[in-house]
Amino acid sequence: MLFQLKSIKPVLLSATLLLISAPSVFADDKPYTVTNGNELDASSYAGFKLYRNFCARCHGTYGQGMVGPNLAESLNVISKEEFFNTVEHGKTGTIGSMPAWSSNAKVMKGREDIYNYLKARADGAIGEVKPKKAN
Repeated sequence: MLFQLKSIKPVLLSATLLLISAPSVFADDKPYTVTNGNELDASSYAGFKLYRNFCARCHGTYGQGMVGPNLAESLNVISKEEFFNTVEHGKTGTIGSMPAWSSNAKVMKGREDIYNYLKARADGAIGEVKPKKAN
C-alpha cells in the first residue's frame, strides 16, 4: 500500500500542474473579437477607422495590397513587434517605401488597434467586407 501511494504522488503532481497550466494552453489569445461575420469589438473597430484614414490608400480597402503590400497576408508572416517597428520607423522595400508614422500621434496611439483589426483580416475572421462596431 505504501508503494502505491508513493507512485501516485508524482502522477497527482503532474496532473495538477497540467490542470493549472491548461487555461494558458487552451486560451483564445486572439487580440480581436468578430461576431456575425463583420462586427468588431471596440478596439478592433477603432483600428479599422484608423486604418481606413491612414493606411488604406496604399494597402487597399481591406488590407489586400495596392501600392503597399497585402497586410492581410503579411500579418501571418511578421511578428507584432515587426509590425509596430515598421509603422513607427517606416520601411524601404522592393516595391517602394512606407513612411514612418512616428510623428503622427493618432497612429502611434492606435497602432495596437490597427494591428488587432488587421490580425482579424489576416486570420480570416473577417472577410473583404466593411466592418461594423459590435453592440
